[in-house]
Amino acid sequence: MNPKSAGSAAGSMNVKSTSGSTSSSFAMASDMGEAEAEMSGSGYVKGPTQKLIIDTFDIPTHLTRREKVSDLCVTYAKYLAIQDVARRLTQMEVARTWTHKKPTLEDIVEVFMSRSGYFNRPHKLFPKLHVIPDMKKWLENGDDAPADAEVWGERRPSFKSLKEILAAYETSGRKKKEKMTNREKKKQKADSASESSEEIVKGKGKAKAKAKKGASKKASSSKSRQDNN
Repeated sequence: MNPKSAGSAAGSMNVKSTSGSTSSSFAMASDMGEAEAEMSGSGYVKGPTQKLIIDTFDIPTHLTRREKVSDLCVTYAKYLAIQDVARRLTQMEVARTWTHKKPTLEDIVEVFMSRSGYFNRPHKLFPKLHVIPDMKKWLENGDDAPADAEVWGERRPSFKSLKEILAAYETSGRKKKEKMTNREKKKQKADSASESSEEIVKGKGKAKAKAKKGASKKASSSKSRQDNN
């Protein structure tokens, strides 16, 4: 399964062609009670808002299932689909092609997973993936996806391992930043000391020049008095 294509399928739609069917879908879903709403493979009851989102954006069935043990690649595909649906809903609202109350992010999330499952892990960890080389490619599970060992090392692919790897990269980045900051501070201190030394040298030079000028003026005055006598 390729999450990219799944995310694209979840968000792709023809606004004009679905504008009419959206209203009928919403009306049908609204007439259904919570207990009569469609259920996912795990037994989760999807409400009218979730049913409307699924029908409008043609969400693939495998992304709406809630499994006890989540596959990281599938969860990442769900995360991408959530972002895509949220973006498309905003575009439709701006274009005034969404004629119903705009679903909240929580409403969208519940199409794919539980709120706590989303905000406790994907929402916190997936936006930071850019710091780990090839992790996105691995999660996208495409033809160019790297081997497990190249990304995870000796760790087993899991959210716990992902959190540990991210923490290690963040610590390394923080230490590197602190090292660069200390180096810059030392350089600034050295530059400041050098400038102070130059000022002292200049000050001494000015004092010598002033003393020499004063001595020359005094000698000239003394000679002038002698000549007058």
